[in-house]
Amino acid sequence: MRNLIAASVLAVAAVPMTASASLVTQWQYLATSNWSQPVVFSASGNGTTSVTNDVISWGATGGSYKGAGAKNRSALEIAGMAAPATVNTNAVNASLTNSITHYNNVLNGYSTLTSAVLTTSLQLQPWAPVIGPVFPPKVLNFDIRFKETSNTNSAANCGFASTGACDDIFVIDNPASLVTKFVYDGYKYTVKLVETTQTLGGLSAAACAIANSAPNCVGFQTVEGQNTTAQFGFTIESEKISVPAPATLGLLAFSVLGLSLSSRLRKKA
Repeated sequence: MRNLIAASVLAVAAVPMTASASLVTQWQYLATSNWSQPVVFSASGNGTTSVTNDVISWGATGGSYKGAGAKNRSALEIAGMAAPATVNTNAVNASLTNSITHYNNVLNGYSTLTSAVLTTSLQLQPWAPVIGPVFPPKVLNFDIRFKETSNTNSAANCGFASTGACDDIFVIDNPASLVTKFVYDGYKYTVKLVETTQTLGGLSAAACAIANSAPNCVGFQTVEGQNTTAQFGFTIESEKISVPAPATLGLLAFSVLGLSLSSRLRKKA
């Protein structure tokens, strides 16, 4: 799974800066993502589990989670970038990084995913009006909770508003980390990670509680038997610093969307 659910960080690098401030109007960026250890599955249950850089899946041995035919496995899959792209400073629309898709198939009696770590790194480089240094990558952890709910209850018995047999619940526990700031060549830049498909949003207090999260948590519910995709991107906003920077200052370098999603997915008994 290559994608960005995603995250950004600040790192300090001693990079010369000119005394005359110059706005970076365009950046080159590249996002890369992979599942990393630890990946934990429930101790009880049948079937098999599988972990690759792109996909975590669980369910019936020899089954499938997508494609033609019956689906007897579920999965989390990342889709991401294949080549560098550019993003403009102060652009209205977000530039895409990666996406996370939950293939939510009806499973009973199988070992299921309980926790995992998703690491996504987005490197930035000033691209216009002049090419600058490549900012070094840095990782930030996002706490993700994913609640595997019962597939046998009716919607009325889920304990929270659900489309059908209880939706699974995906939560980002620290949404404040979706915004980060850095200073470069006389300007302060604010990078905002956004979800562009309007899948991510505020969940009900009941759904947050089922996912063992605080009220007003942010995430999405995934309908049984359907696929739910959250597409991520980011914007960069600029603000000129009133005090001119010295000729050589440490660059508050970035490494954006070093998005590590720490997922805790629990199976409901």
